[in-house]
Amino acid sequence: MSELNVPNRTLAVMDNLPFLRSINNECIDLIAIDPPFAANETFTSRPRPPISPAEFAEEIALAQAHGAAHHEGIGETRVKDYWEWDADIHPAWKMQIEDDYPSIHAAMQAVELCASENEAAYISYMAVRLLECRRILKPTGSIYLHCDDHANSYLRLLLDGIFGVDSYQSEIIWRRTSAHNDARGFGRVTDTILFYGQPLLNPDAVRAPLNPDYVSRFYRYEDERGRYQVGDLTGAVASLGESGQTWRGHNPGSVNRHWALPFTGNYAEWIENNFIPGYRRMESIISRLEALDAAGLIHHPEQPGGVPRLKRYLEAGRGRVPSNLWDDVPNAGRRERTGYATQKPLALYERIISASSNPGEVVLDVFAGCATTAIAAENLGRRWIACDMAYRAWTMLKRRFYLNGIALNGMTDSTKEALASVRKDRGFQEPQQWTESHTIGPQELPRRTDVDPAPYHLLRPSRRSDPPSTQTASWSGRIPKEAAKQLLIDQFGPRCWGCGYEPRRPNGSIDAALLEVDHIRARRAAQGTPGNDELYNLALLHRTCNGIKRNRMTLEELRQHNALNGLLYVNSLNELVDLYEATQFAAEQIAIHTAQYGRPTAPPPPAEQESL
Repeated sequence: MSELNVPNRTLAVMDNLPFLRSINNECIDLIAIDPPFAANETFTSRPRPPISPAEFAEEIALAQAHGAAHHEGIGETRVKDYWEWDADIHPAWKMQIEDDYPSIHAAMQAVELCASENEAAYISYMAVRLLECRRILKPTGSIYLHCDDHANSYLRLLLDGIFGVDSYQSEIIWRRTSAHNDARGFGRVTDTILFYGQPLLNPDAVRAPLNPDYVSRFYRYEDERGRYQVGDLTGAVASLGESGQTWRGHNPGSVNRHWALPFTGNYAEWIENNFIPGYRRMESIISRLEALDAAGLIHHPEQPGGVPRLKRYLEAGRGRVPSNLWDDVPNAGRRERTGYATQKPLALYERIISASSNPGEVVLDVFAGCATTAIAAENLGRRWIACDMAYRAWTMLKRRFYLNGIALNGMTDSTKEALASVRKDRGFQEPQQWTESHTIGPQELPRRTDVDPAPYHLLRPSRRSDPPSTQTASWSGRIPKEAAKQLLIDQFGPRCWGCGYEPRRPNGSIDAALLEVDHIRARRAAQGTPGNDELYNLALLHRTCNGIKRNRMTLEELRQHNALNGLLYVNSLNELVDLYEATQFAAEQIAIHTAQYGRPTAPPPPAEQESL
């Protein structure tokens, strides 16, 4: 990763594309942007209070100092949100993307075929900027893109191509208003925020208290420790290991279940810290059951034959992390309203920044508008960089920081005078601090200290690359998928390599349809070396284990996960299929297949064989 080459608290007043291209590789922790929506209209904003003559004169003077034109009037601020090929798009953009990023170019072509010129031109405009966002974002970073229903599906496709489908985290639906009249259809009351990158860094920072109605409905029991609800102590499917043993006369296998106790997560931590020291290090399931019962954490039903359940106390709860439906953040209220037509509430971006960055990290917004992201970042102790091509954004930034109790260096009395009545009317206090900031124009672009990386498609070949790479889907060209599955069943038996489960019907026969072929090492690895589809990288998994593993784990990590959570159907990991033996068997079968069909294929390098 490169060092950040832009000072903290920088507002760049210019087109954001040259600014993005001037930022070093992989130096931004979080990107939170609210770009135009391709709404095919012009938004008119009326800043409140109106822009004063003194503020307008300062905007003109700053633009002249930057050698740039100032297109805003003193009254209304007009933002164009319709897009045209000739006026807004450079042909060189598409040509470069076609050469360097064919999958992204294909997505752009699909939009051209399916959508209007407005939306297709907009997607091309966004594509070049999002490619730069990916380049400057740290591998540990995230991006949030705010949009509405005009182009959100096209933006989702674009983000998949640029950041990768494995980077997708969530599609957040924000209900911006509760009512919207539209005589021609259903009222639009929501926006979409597309979240790509890493999982939440700080989920605890955005937890909300449980709803009182939820508490009264679900936390129905109470003892000397307080209110609690009861949860399962067992999981689906019977087990032949310790998790299937009888405890206190209760046999979970009789109802096709097994003991599944809390071992990781917040509640297990709370148990260990408050009642059972060393609880999470206890290996025996029966010992853990006894310890939980001795600590009074198991609820025994009064009725005969009732199944014991786990007490989950309200005291241990940390509130809830918001779902992807955000209906608890209202639009900007009177106290923070600026008159910008597209202004978003401060609380919305404070939630985003709190969840996906740490204090001191760098937050970037290249569609700064009325500076909501910058203010939210400052409030939360993050470093921020903003960019907007309108000099009106400079005035709005100064205004909002002043109303937020911070006076930026270089701010004159024009801002104070323009906001005097607002401060008095809305009850704002005088700023308690002066803060250094930087304002740069088109002639003051940062200086790069690194070079561009190789194009993305060279780092991750297309599945249809020619000649085929080692990462392409190759079952049909070497050993067909069903043949590979049968080979593994014949050699190692019809059992899951992740937990040891054998899918048998009530009559004892094997139901091989419940076994699937998956990878020992994920083919699309999020980090580390990716695997491939060769036989030496294939394993048998039943559907539940495959659903847990997906592309997030190696087979070894899945086994450790199952062992820690009491999900093994054998007594120990050593009883599962030996992966070294499986690799040797695969090498032999590939050699036989190659000799028979004359389709050469390279065996895994020795180091990889040993690591398996």
